[in-house]
Amino acid sequence: MLQSVDRSQSMRPSLITQAVALSLLSLSPFIIMILSSFLKIVIVLGLLRSALGVQQAPPNQIINGVAFMLSLFIMYPVAIKMYDASQDAIHRLQAPESMTSPEASSYVTEIASYAREPLREFLKKNSSVKHQALFYRIAYKGLPEEFKEKIKPDDFMIVMPAYITSQLKDAFEIGVLIYIPFFVIDLVTSNILLAMGMMMLSPVTISMPLKLFLLVMLDGWTLLIEGLVSTFR
Repeated sequence: MLQSVDRSQSMRPSLITQAVALSLLSLSPFIIMILSSFLKIVIVLGLLRSALGVQQAPPNQIINGVAFMLSLFIMYPVAIKMYDASQDAIHRLQAPESMTSPEASSYVTEIASYAREPLREFLKKNSSVKHQALFYRIAYKGLPEEFKEKIKPDDFMIVMPAYITSQLKDAFEIGVLIYIPFFVIDLVTSNILLAMGMMMLSPVTISMPLKLFLLVMLDGWTLLIEGLVSTFR
């Protein structure tokens, strides 16, 4: 009985391994949000709601839900490629005798390095060359000499911040295009009410139905979602 207890205790992961695993699990939602299409989509949808002038329709839960479902649709091929790459690595590499052995960490690291390649390609394709060059220069200046020879412009640590900044830039560029027609409606409505002497009437009361009418007649939601999905390669 003592041997079985000792065997079960030896099969348990160490406290450091458990702490690292829990830390990665706690950070996984944050990583998924910033390293997927969710970042751009949720910002654009939020800017659209602000441009319409309605603060509670659709609510934040709906915006996050729509952005999450669209992100699943966009990231599904990448997830499949990551799964296939991990399966190829599992069949190619020799598994350790026990996942608590010292070789287990290197085994898991090798599988993760194979599995992250499709994600790295996705981040690279959807980040601008300008931002990649920017973070490469920053990393090259800040890293020690022994790391400068190893770093490359398409390394994971370079394409990650380049992807985030590129998505932020694209999202706000789309937001500007969304704001322009609604701003024109607000401006024209305010000038008409001012010319008619109806200064006590809020321009939002008139402009909001016009904005909603324009959005519905142009099938704005379909155009916006189609445009967002097509921006990812």
